[in-house]
Amino acid sequence: MPSQPDQLQYVESSMTAADGTVLFYREWLVADARGAVELVHGLGEHGGRYTELAQLMTRNGLSVRIHDHRGHGRSGGARGSLTQQNDLLIDLKLVFDDFCQQQQTLPFLFGHSLGGLVAARFATGGWSPVRGLMLSSPALALRLSGFQKVLLALSSRLAPGLAVPTGLPPTLVSHDAAAVQAYRADPLNHNRAAARMVNFMLEAGAQVQRDAASFSLPLLLQIAGDDAFVDPRGSRDFFARLPAGDKTFHCYADAYHEIFNESPERRVIVERDMQSWLDLHV
Repeated sequence: MPSQPDQLQYVESSMTAADGTVLFYREWLVADARGAVELVHGLGEHGGRYTELAQLMTRNGLSVRIHDHRGHGRSGGARGSLTQQNDLLIDLKLVFDDFCQQQQTLPFLFGHSLGGLVAARFATGGWSPVRGLMLSSPALALRLSGFQKVLLALSSRLAPGLAVPTGLPPTLVSHDAAAVQAYRADPLNHNRAAARMVNFMLEAGAQVQRDAASFSLPLLLQIAGDDAFVDPRGSRDFFARLPAGDKTFHCYADAYHEIFNESPERRVIVERDMQSWLDLHV
């Protein structure tokens, strides 16, 4: 059974992207680690919300790093916006490659929601080699109404970098009322996204689907069946396009978007499934 390592060091630091944007990150470093994992968070949140998941990883002997996306949390940049389309991928490569060098090992890559999309695009597109890929409710497809598509096209022409409220309902983050309240009360969270961000998500999702057939690394894909934030069909299509091999899929039929922050009876199943996968791959 996994256990909390005797020597665990928590670190907060930052690095600077090529365009001068400061990227804040957190690390949980295990002495004599068996491996490492880079976590990638979702839209409008930050890495500080992943402490419990990081501890699950460290109990399995993995050192962990998670950075706040630009425009999020304690990193620099306009909230919910991008300077250029591939900023999040360029930033991840900087942080991931540095962590790889620090740990002297090839890390796993985990991503949730927007972070799941970024992680999937990064791994399937070969931005850097990864040991394996873990995805939680990845934003591989979005639900946009006809009106939203027209508004997106207009915003893309007139103000592509201007972030506006997303309108996503916090009450559908989780069935756990305490988790919803914590999400709402967190001053580092925001609910904004620019047209450039949405266009990146749409284009990256399409590219992930195109690259799926050539991706053969170990994969764990866990999704919420009752997801109001992303379209689960994107994950199902991606999984179906993957070649036969080391791939695992779990759908939690009545779970909301944040499966690792769900009600205790739901979350324990999600964590158990991840633990089973880690038992086989670490």
